[in-house]
Amino acid sequence: MIKQFEISGGVKKALEDYLSANQTDLKTAMADETRNGEVAEIIHAGLPMMVRKIYSLEKMKTFFWTKKELMVEFVAMRLAAADKKKPAKKR
Repeated sequence: MIKQFEISGGVKKALEDYLSANQTDLKTAMADETRNGEVAEIIHAGLPMMVRKIYSLEKMKTFFWTKKELMVEFVAMRLAAADKKKPAKKR
C-alpha cells in the first residue's frame, strides 16, 4: 500500500532536517528503533488524511521497524524520486 504514495517536498525537507539535526544518515537512523519510529512519524504525517486514519501511526512504526531493511531502500528511492520531480530553476 505504501508504494502508492510519493514523498512530498515538505516531507523530504522534514526528513533532511531531522537527519541533519541528529547528525546521521537514513540507513543509520533506520537501524535504531527510536529514530526509525521518528522517521516513520515524519512520513506518516505526510500521508493523505484518509490513509492516516486507516493506517495508524503505531502500525506504521511497527511496519517500519520490522521491515527496516526494506524500508530504508524504499524511502531512499522515494527521496531520490522527489529530487527528480523538482522543476529545474530557470535563470
